This record gives sequence, structure tokens and C-alpha cells, in this order.
Amino acid sequence: MGIDLNSIGQLESALTFHRERHSVLAGNLANLDTPGYRPYDLNRTEAATPAPLAVTQPDHLASGSATSYVTTFDDGGAMQGSDGNAVSLERELAKIDANRVRYAATSELVSRRLGMLKYAAGDGT
Repeated sequence: MGIDLNSIGQLESALTFHRERHSVLAGNLANLDTPGYRPYDLNRTEAATPAPLAVTQPDHLASGSATSYVTTFDDGGAMQGSDGNAVSLERELAKIDANRVRYAATSELVSRRLGMLKYAAGDGT
């Protein structure tokens, strides 16, 4: 029976995304009172056609798809204030909380997956 290690890489990518997204959302909150500031968000996109890596040995692991992050502006249909600031405290806090929940769930999956690998490597002890 083979062990699929791709899921750990995908979970690592998800943790990185949620950490980076938290930084962007926290930056929106930090600029809550900055005149003319527009809030940003982070979206994941898959690379269109990643260049294949050269396989010099048949035992090498296959490369996964490349993931990049795109910073986008999203005012959520909110009206800008008189100073041109489009940050909504409630909306940004909701995004941060949802991101926190996703990060915690992904972290739990990583922990359980590594626990299963540890159990398997220890011959079930």
C-alpha cells in the first residue's frame, strides 16, 4: 500500500494561503481610518499550464500544480465614506473570522494526517 504525500503539500499550501490572507485582511483593518483607502483580499488561482519539470529518474516525485495568490479589491457593494475610505469594520472582521476557522480546520487536518503517518511508521504502536 502506497502513502500519498501530495495531500500534505496541498494542506501546506492551504495553510500558507490562509496565513497570507490574514495579513492582507489585517492590513485592511489597520487602514480603517486612512482617507481614500480601498480594502483588498487574497484569492487563490491555479497556474494555467505549469511547465513540466524534467524527470531524470523514474523514482522522482511528480510536480504538483503551481498556486499563485492574486490581490484584488472588493468593496462588497459598500458605499465609500466621505473621506473615500471603503473599509467596513464588520465585513473585514467577518472575513478574518471565516479565515481563522478555515486555518484552524486545515491545521487540524495536517495534525491528524501527520499522526496517521507517525502511527504507520511506528508499525502501529
